[in-house]
Amino acid sequence: MKIHNNIWLVGSGQHGFEMTHALDCNVYLVGDGKSFAMIDAGAGIEPHRIVERIEASGIAMAQVTQLLLTHAHGDHAAGANYFRENYGLKVVASAEAAPWIAAADSEKTSIGAAIASGVYPQDYVYAPCPIDAAVREGDTQQVGQLNVSIVETPGHANGHISFLLEISGQKIIFVGDTMFAGGKIFIQNSWDCNIQLYASAINKLASLSIDAMFPGHGPFLLSSASKHIQKAQAQFGRLDIPPNL
Repeated sequence: MKIHNNIWLVGSGQHGFEMTHALDCNVYLVGDGKSFAMIDAGAGIEPHRIVERIEASGIAMAQVTQLLLTHAHGDHAAGANYFRENYGLKVVASAEAAPWIAAADSEKTSIGAAIASGVYPQDYVYAPCPIDAAVREGDTQQVGQLNVSIVETPGHANGHISFLLEISGQKIIFVGDTMFAGGKIFIQNSWDCNIQLYASAINKLASLSIDAMFPGHGPFLLSSASKHIQKAQAQFGRLDIPPNL
């Protein structure tokens, strides 16, 4: 489903638009019409449904060459191995999260705790996936004619990154689980959720004057995204906590 210039929504679960498996995050496709990258991979359950959504948009999987992962949690990264093995996608993740995804580290990805808590079923499998490019703040990735900049945004999770680019004069960012519509954030009881890092990440996003924002769950913002970011920033600035997703 095309949602913006050069951007498609091709997956989304119970906390979004119920397009694919319930555990999937929002999965996006971005490209210049010839070459495309997926943003996040979903939970790895029924990943063929994401492929069906891509192809229904008139885009062949042969045109999808990269997979950019915001962070290592299962709903965003556990599907990565499927797309790398079956379609040869180049998988990109932060330098910090890369070894956790490659090893499917149950502690570092928090998947062990998520299964124990009942968030994921007991038989859930997080398949290990080699990372082809480990990136850091300021690095860039080329998606056809589009230049994607890496922005480090830890807080919800260590090793979390966002993807910033400009399309048709708009500053656009894919923020994973860092930021959501309405000035919401996503705090959870996991080893790597850090309030101080979160506040710093929101300050960084606020400095970028973002126009459109595409989060890992829930509605996306096609304009005025900076107002939503500033709302969260203001609450952190008052030593308060923004509302949780």
